[in-house]
Amino acid sequence: MDDDLLWGSFLDGSRSAFQEIYSKFYQNLYSYGMRKLNHAELVRDCIQDLFITLWTNRNNLSRTTNIKFYLLASLRNQLIKVAAADGKWQKVEISSTDDFRIQFNPELEYIRKENLTQKAKILIEALDKLTARQKEVLYLRYFEELNYEQIADLLNLTVKGVYKLNYRAIDAMKLILNINKSELLLLFIACKFELFK
Repeated sequence: MDDDLLWGSFLDGSRSAFQEIYSKFYQNLYSYGMRKLNHAELVRDCIQDLFITLWTNRNNLSRTTNIKFYLLASLRNQLIKVAAADGKWQKVEISSTDDFRIQFNPELEYIRKENLTQKAKILIEALDKLTARQKEVLYLRYFEELNYEQIADLLNLTVKGVYKLNYRAIDAMKLILNINKSELLLLFIACKFELFK
């Protein structure tokens, strides 16, 4: 079922559509949340709260044709709200200068240690040399497959700013790795399926 129909069914009160949305996008949300905050329990709680809010307020939500973007933007707002609140969690600041982590899935850590190719290791080392914003833009563009307008909305940047960040990050990666853009993009694709699930 495409996003428009799935979201429409959810808005109409379909529990199975709601469960499908949860199942389909939970891993994307968890991965993004961990890269922003690196606090597993807080990220899981924020995702849970997000879905409770979605179900409770479904009658007031607007339609969307891109559920992943809608959920990522909502989670980002939820993380900022929770991190800023004083409560059961220690205050955690999330700002544009905070680190954005590109890490391996915990389940893949053993595999990473044993079987990670030399190119993938080099890619991770190269990504670590970028700024937090550059890493986040590359992650959202090439691993979450968001378009430039969606990334701009999510990060509160202009589209031109996202293009510039992406261009500079790609340029830096090409220089660091001494490869052309098409080789770099192929490396991103390989790593997406091997490491960034």
